[in-house]
Amino acid sequence: MKRAWVLMGLVAFCAFADAPELAADAKPIRVAGLGLRVSDLERSKQFYTEVLGLKVAAKVPAQGEPIEYLLGLTGNIREDTLIVIRKGEVKPGASEFGSVTLVVPNGRKMAERVVAAGYSNARPIVDGTNFVRDPDGYMIELYQRPAPKPAAN
Repeated sequence: MKRAWVLMGLVAFCAFADAPELAADAKPIRVAGLGLRVSDLERSKQFYTEVLGLKVAAKVPAQGEPIEYLLGLTGNIREDTLIVIRKGEVKPGASEFGSVTLVVPNGRKMAERVVAAGYSNARPIVDGTNFVRDPDGYMIELYQRPAPKPAAN
């Protein structure tokens, strides 16, 4: 069985190695963000901004009733848009795609903040990384980087 996995990996590597190089004018510039369809746009905006601390980088359309918000850490659309929330139907199973991961300095404190704001926590709150759900059930990983190990003397 192990040999089969190795062989499959070699075949995949060879296929990838033969792929033509992308021209400079065709290469992606950056990842613009992850798009989530949400049932209540304003409720989701409130969760991501007031509870998780993201900032609105843009509203679409710029005038009138919004159909989506672009959210990031700085509010500068050219620097760091992370999540796009768009008004629409949340289809069954859509929120089970994986998770949105946010790096936070203290996973326990952020998870406690989410719970205090009235959103349920999918797992017990622990020191370090925690998992919570947004208003539509999307899993949010509050990733806390491990503390650096002390230098050996």
